[in-house]
Amino acid sequence: MLLVAQQKCHAYSQVSFHNVSVSNLPFENNSFDVIVSASVFHYFDDPHAALMEIKRVLKPQGKLFILDWCKDYLSCNICDFILKLVDPAYKQCYTQKEFHNLLTSTQFDIERAAKFRFNVVWGMMIVQAIPQT
Repeated sequence: MLLVAQQKCHAYSQVSFHNVSVSNLPFENNSFDVIVSASVFHYFDDPHAALMEIKRVLKPQGKLFILDWCKDYLSCNICDFILKLVDPAYKQCYTQKEFHNLLTSTQFDIERAAKFRFNVVWGMMIVQAIPQT
């Protein structure tokens, strides 16, 4: 996945990619203008700690974009149940309300949020958030 992202963004010199643990990011406080998490949040061992670490490295006016599966859709609910049984790396997906509660509990303000179908059966949610000041 990282290689695909690098190939897609090769023309953008200011974009960099790192393979690191979200619970211990090797960056200074207030380092990033934008952080994007795409279809990985459901693998985080400790989502609260992950968001706190993201908040630490995000600049005060920085933006966080998270795109992930949405358990509000039946297909994702079923997949959530099955993956917990067969994929040890998988943790859980969230309803939009659960996810918003998680963001606000880690002092993020939600600027925009939406749910949508990715195809006929798959549901996604996207959120744009900023650190509370």
